[in-house]
Amino acid sequence: MASYTVIHPGDSISKVSAELDDLNNQDAIVGYRMFITWGALEPTPGNYDFSTVDAILARLKTAYNRPKQLTIELWLYGQGALKNATGSIIPPYIQQNPIYGASPVAGSYGWWGQNANGASTGQYAPALYYQPVMDRLIAMVQALGKHLDGDPNVEALFVQEDSTIAQSAANLGSRDPHYTDNAWQTQLQRLLTASTAAFPHTSVVMANSYFVQPVAATSLEQWMAENRIAAGSADTLGESAITTYGTSIIGDGLQTYLGVAQFGGTDLRPKMTAMMDVQGPDLYTTYFRAKGGPYTPQDIINALNQTYHASHAFWTRLTGSQVPDAAQWSNVAAACAAHPLTRTAYPANYP
Repeated sequence: MASYTVIHPGDSISKVSAELDDLNNQDAIVGYRMFITWGALEPTPGNYDFSTVDAILARLKTAYNRPKQLTIELWLYGQGALKNATGSIIPPYIQQNPIYGASPVAGSYGWWGQNANGASTGQYAPALYYQPVMDRLIAMVQALGKHLDGDPNVEALFVQEDSTIAQSAANLGSRDPHYTDNAWQTQLQRLLTASTAAFPHTSVVMANSYFVQPVAATSLEQWMAENRIAAGSADTLGESAITTYGTSIIGDGLQTYLGVAQFGGTDLRPKMTAMMDVQGPDLYTTYFRAKGGPYTPQDIINALNQTYHASHAFWTRLTGSQVPDAAQWSNVAAACAAHPLTRTAYPANYP
């Protein structure tokens, strides 16, 4: 199960209790992928708060008829007001210190994105392509690894898709002078190297979707295959769409993973695993209508097994009157139970 909820500063396990409880008696669903922001994990410099992670992990181990695994996804971008006072996404100390680089807003630092009248108004993200900012995120990941690695119920650390940073820094009307694709790739490789060192017994997943130019995503995906970083994604399209429209409808990183000719031409699936997100746009909204979507759970499972060779799939827990029957969590869970993943072995370079 993938959470539909993001943990921000001040949130507790109660924010996701209903989601978690839907795991009970779902033996085919082996774990839970949580979203948590950097601001929630590091409220002040070098002082880390892992209490909500610990509470969720403890509940997964003990509260249900069978223990569940935990995957932690770092949520690294925001929408709308920056919320400097709460550090909702980015720790306040980053925003308050000029050593972390300028922002589009005078007197605020360490991020880039859309703004108007001196405040963030749209998508924004930390300037992780700038080494001083990335240094602080790496320090947090190292502390998290020291705290959690070796726990057999911790399944993976998942880094949110790189395209959100590139969009915020370079594609939303103004460009951060610190941003280049090369700088962002360099800093991502630093983060991922530090992550596997901090989590030597735990999978590390990178949702490598897009940079400004495709060559950076190709280069990063090839590097990931050599350094035991799993291929992630923000969305999973159905097998019917890939059959009809070809692989050009998926992201640059995943095209590299599949060995598409213009993205390196080498099939990386024998060397790395894929851990795929399945979100609302894939299952019930009109976002992918031009690409044959939304897709049935069975169609997505076919793609996970036949094209992506996925070892893991994180299915967003969707409920409510606006969600059609096929995408309701209980029906998705039943589809997963009836049609499991078939390629769950790890590559040889995993510990």
